[in-house]
Amino acid sequence: MVTNGFLVDTDIIIRHLRGRQGSEIATKLITENLDEIKISVITVSELYAGVKGIAEETQLNKFLDVFEELPVDLEIAAKAGYFKNKWYSSHGSGLADCLIAATADHHKLTLVTGNFKHFPMLEDKLKVDE
Repeated sequence: MVTNGFLVDTDIIIRHLRGRQGSEIATKLITENLDEIKISVITVSELYAGVKGIAEETQLNKFLDVFEELPVDLEIAAKAGYFKNKWYSSHGSGLADCLIAATADHHKLTLVTGNFKHFPMLEDKLKVDE
């Protein structure tokens, strides 16, 4: 499958912003591929749900200004429902993960994640080890 860039999963952005284990790889990927990186609106929601304080929110706002956020439309929502129906029992793929996966699939993007287990439905994914 030919890809049109990268969709970065929530865990990778958190590692980058908080300097967690594996953040060097995440930071390198993000900084070297700025023009090719997209973020799902689901990831945006997950990031704001985890904000701790004004300073972190300011940092997140500045970070998100750089990237294109991809919305969820009816086709993506339907595909995500199918993914959850098929993969939740065996892989624990929750609705947020399925929406992110469906977004990557719809836009032909390579998903960058440290949560490989939750994305069995995607052929094009890049694991960043924890």
